[in-house]
Amino acid sequence: MPLPQLYVLGSGTALPSAVRDNTSLAVDAPGGLWLIDCGGSIYQKLLRLGLDPLRLRGVFLTHNHVDHIYGLPALLFHLKLAGWGDDGLMLHVYGDASTIGLMKRVVEAYEMDRWQPPVEWHGLPEIKGHLFAEDDSLAWFSTPVAHSRPTLAVKVVAKATGHAVVYSADTSPCESLVRFAAGADTLLHECTAVEPFEGHSTPEQVGETAARAGVGRLVVVHYDPEYILPTEEALMRIRKGGFAGEVLFAEDETTFLLG
Repeated sequence: MPLPQLYVLGSGTALPSAVRDNTSLAVDAPGGLWLIDCGGSIYQKLLRLGLDPLRLRGVFLTHNHVDHIYGLPALLFHLKLAGWGDDGLMLHVYGDASTIGLMKRVVEAYEMDRWQPPVEWHGLPEIKGHLFAEDDSLAWFSTPVAHSRPTLAVKVVAKATGHAVVYSADTSPCESLVRFAAGADTLLHECTAVEPFEGHSTPEQVGETAARAGVGRLVVVHYDPEYILPTEEALMRIRKGGFAGEVLFAEDETTFLLG
């Protein structure tokens, strides 16, 4: 069985730059394709990476800030045009209750009617380490983190190898994320603030969280050197926070093996 792969569709902050779009991720596994957050032009981005959008099975939305969700109505429209759902499959969309409620209203406002695939919406409880989905290859968990509105971090565990990847979502430093990411092979962590700022993390705070969680590798996302800090300075500050392991600064269309 091939190992799952994680694709960075976008790596940037809420304000895109010429080379970094809003942060969103895709996980490709034998059981199908999943999205984590949904920025713009997702259908095209999947095609550009050689991924088949018709293999999409689930979407996890970390929270309902615009840059993390605005592409979903267009993606549903594109999937329907491509024939997704003609075989009776259901697309599962997960998020906290407020995010799912908002997205249902947004999709309804577009009045797409029959021009969207069948969707089952799942409002998740704000429970630490909550298992919300699994198949033969992956198990999916969520936990609440510290942002300006309800937000869920997500963990993906490859069953064949036990390898775990955690995405912090948008968050200030918090104990729930440290515990959630403990021992993970890879932590994808946002890095949006230069100085301490409620709801986001500085490089020092990212480094401290990764060190306390004891992760094997840190991948910096929701970051843009054009708007925040040059990567060299950000790396120096991550090291100052205490993380001595491998650090990668994700770029759009970066790929990682989950195993």
